[in-house]
Amino acid sequence: MSQNILDEILKLKDGLSKKQQLLCGYLLMNYEQVGIMTVAELAEAAGVGTTTVMRLVQTLGLPSYGAFKKELLNSALMRTTTSYQPMKQNFTSGELSDQQSMLYRVSSDSIRVLDNLCTPSNLQQFEKISSLLLNADHIFTLGLRSSKALALYCEYSLNVFHPQVIQLSHDSDVIYDRAALYMKPTDVLLVFSAWPCTRKTIEVAEYCCQHQIPVALVTNTSLNPIAKFASAIIDTNSVNHPSGDTVFLAVIEALVAELGRQTAPQSTQNLECIENILNEKKVVQREY
Repeated sequence: MSQNILDEILKLKDGLSKKQQLLCGYLLMNYEQVGIMTVAELAEAAGVGTTTVMRLVQTLGLPSYGAFKKELLNSALMRTTTSYQPMKQNFTSGELSDQQSMLYRVSSDSIRVLDNLCTPSNLQQFEKISSLLLNADHIFTLGLRSSKALALYCEYSLNVFHPQVIQLSHDSDVIYDRAALYMKPTDVLLVFSAWPCTRKTIEVAEYCCQHQIPVALVTNTSLNPIAKFASAIIDTNSVNHPSGDTVFLAVIEALVAELGRQTAPQSTQNLECIENILNEKKVVQREY
């Protein structure tokens, strides 16, 4: 497509049928949400039929609804996205109905975005990332700014049974020192990067790629520039979504479970060792 899809829709809108004009009006006002909608969901939200949606896709010269969503997502990313956009959406989402609480709304949003996670591509890429992590001498985890908590949680979850995990997110000033001295092609860099990603995260991924160190990327959009340096990518397709971190956590939990399964019984023995020392030292209080 030669120009921004939103500009193209605006230019074509007045010459289309009434139903397509209605759809175009909805898209121009709500393009940020369309990235996680199915054809049926978009049609229902816009008050048109699914054939109207697909006819507009064809009119725009796009080969599929997936390509159409990708163009809209690209426009949304360029126009509106910041690290705080999903939080702002929750803060300004309007009044709650009598039957709805914020907990219900966020839970419903989380379920919806999780439903989009297990695409054939993500299932394939999950196996590839699992294999990379399983065969690595060391797993270096990286996430900066809004993605830092995800990298820290992944490190914590893996370290209880897989001690070859090294965190790069604590002090970004010495990332290159650690990369140059300690990272080898037999290791893997596991990157968590929610759009918009930091410049340093991109640069570290590029450095690893140039030095034949595999990069595994978990992101919320395949438009992430780190994707071109990655050996495997899971795209949660949750950019600008209020519950976007939920799906990242689901990926982490799945990776932890898969590595634990693949390294059993040693992984189980490691956990039991920790349980024993915690009980022996009375670290946790079980009864009053």
